[in-house]
Amino acid sequence: MYKYNKLLDIILLGIIVYHLLISPYTKVEESFNIQAIHDIINYGVFPQENVSYNYDHNNFPGSVPRTFVGSLVIAGFVKVIQSFTSLVGINKLISKDQSQLDVQILVRCVLGFANGFAFMKIRDSINQIALRDRISKSRGLIGFWFMILLISQFHILYYSSRTLPNFIALPLVSYAISKIIVGDMSGLTWMSFTGIVFRLEIGLFGVIIALVSPIIFGQSDLFLNFVMLFVGTLVGLITTFTIDSYFWGYWLIPELVSFKFNIISGKSAEWGTEPWAAYFNKYIWQIFRPPIILILALPGLMNDPADDKISTASISKVPNKKKIEVTHPAKNSLRILSVSSLLFIIAMSFQPHKEWRFIIYVIPILTLLAANGFSNISIKWSTSIFNKLLILICMAFMLIGILLSAIMGYVSSFNYPGGDALLFVNRYMNESKGQNFFVHMDVASCMSGINRFGEIHNNSAIKYDKTEDEFDLLTVWNDIDILITEVNLNEMDTVHASSKLTYNSNNWKTIYVSDTFKGISIIPIIQLVKEQRANSYTIPALLTQIVDELIHIKFCTLRNLIHSMVITTDYLYVYERVSPDEGLDELIEELKVQIPYRSMENDNFDLKEVDLNDLGENINDEINMLEKEFTA
Repeated sequence: MYKYNKLLDIILLGIIVYHLLISPYTKVEESFNIQAIHDIINYGVFPQENVSYNYDHNNFPGSVPRTFVGSLVIAGFVKVIQSFTSLVGINKLISKDQSQLDVQILVRCVLGFANGFAFMKIRDSINQIALRDRISKSRGLIGFWFMILLISQFHILYYSSRTLPNFIALPLVSYAISKIIVGDMSGLTWMSFTGIVFRLEIGLFGVIIALVSPIIFGQSDLFLNFVMLFVGTLVGLITTFTIDSYFWGYWLIPELVSFKFNIISGKSAEWGTEPWAAYFNKYIWQIFRPPIILILALPGLMNDPADDKISTASISKVPNKKKIEVTHPAKNSLRILSVSSLLFIIAMSFQPHKEWRFIIYVIPILTLLAANGFSNISIKWSTSIFNKLLILICMAFMLIGILLSAIMGYVSSFNYPGGDALLFVNRYMNESKGQNFFVHMDVASCMSGINRFGEIHNNSAIKYDKTEDEFDLLTVWNDIDILITEVNLNEMDTVHASSKLTYNSNNWKTIYVSDTFKGISIIPIIQLVKEQRANSYTIPALLTQIVDELIHIKFCTLRNLIHSMVITTDYLYVYERVSPDEGLDELIEELKVQIPYRSMENDNFDLKEVDLNDLGENINDEINMLEKEFTA
């Protein structure tokens, strides 16, 4: 089956690119890393004052600091690619009068390909230890089915190019798994390094593997395993402490800060809590649709690829062939990883806040386990009609998974209205050459697809604003020319977005509305069935047309069919200012009276640096008292 490896590799990377291109924008969970990569590419990393002045994380740091290590590596690869394309005469990826969406796509390609190549490494590792490959005509069978089962999934491939910390860490975790599969416990070093730098739960996973291997299976040395973990942790601590302290401007280890915030202080519960068994009765079933991998996982445990009794028995029957004794440290490696995955999910279940991406690292392992199980079934194709039927059913589920993945990818493309709205705004401004524009983007729009890559670069006439603070926003409110917001001014004359800030519909003109996904409608399917009853050739003709287009790599009919089933709803509105808001100065002065000057509590700078002339005329009693103290 090795002859199909290159084809499957191309398909795997092609699916990752498909999901990337159909949904090129990013959401709030990806924002820190994608903004950091943007800043590193555009502003560089030296001197530190440059970082402090230009980088996005200084104004929008998030609830806890995150590491710059992954962003720095990805940005480095992108800069090398850009240098190479410039050297060979290809047009620069960064356009001077448009956004850098093409650079964002390149960034995600780098990450997506890193994950794709790491999956291939796992495939090669399992093929390397499979004893059956030594005598079978179908060599590389487990790796072949691993790739097929991986291709049939949606979540892991859709998110492989997304700059979530979990998926930036995933290539390193996959590489570590590939080493452990062949019995090389230095994979634990990679896991502990990745854990302390990117996600602490990966370190927990490594500790579990380090315990399961010697204690349950007697397959490695416990002391040596923890030496491996210590080395990786030490190198990771030095790496993250050095790099992240530089970028954040103060001494820190981000994952330890996150651990204190989320676990010790219990702040993660503020993002929602779920029952202990949610990973088992909800998330795993959501990840594997249809659940063919879960079905095949059990038979996958019954045979160890590195200690295949069936193949060993077959070899012993061959004349003049000595029985192969498996002494390789890879013995039981798949079982070690599988049991460790189960214990890891159990351990993570004690954390009240749960997300499927927290256990993403076990997906390649469970997929590998299912591939082992199906390979054991598939070699018995000729033994009975029942086996043939079972194999065909499993393959049908895989095909359904591939189709569902394509459909879900298309549907998910409707979940980024912010990116769509900003794309329109950029085109609108480019068509209005010579004009100055001040664009404000509210929280909802920034959470649903907007980042700094989407902004027009190298154009001083265009300024983008993401101000969230009510007082600061009021001070620039009348400067805003284009507004991207979730507020629908057409529903009522005046909409109060907060306690003070008021949107007056008379001052704005709607120029665009961006939709978001709402649900799926089966009405087109019902209509199709009705037409089939009236004309028996309707569905066959439709299927023939779809197949014919797929052969020619066209998707028009299929895309139109899926699109007809997608229900969307208005989410973001783009407005152009018609006239300024009246009475804004009075409202600002009123706020100065009602709200103690924010610099005292929020900005944390020396009060001696306050310029009293900038505080305005209507100063509250507290400011008057400070003025007397300073002038005394």
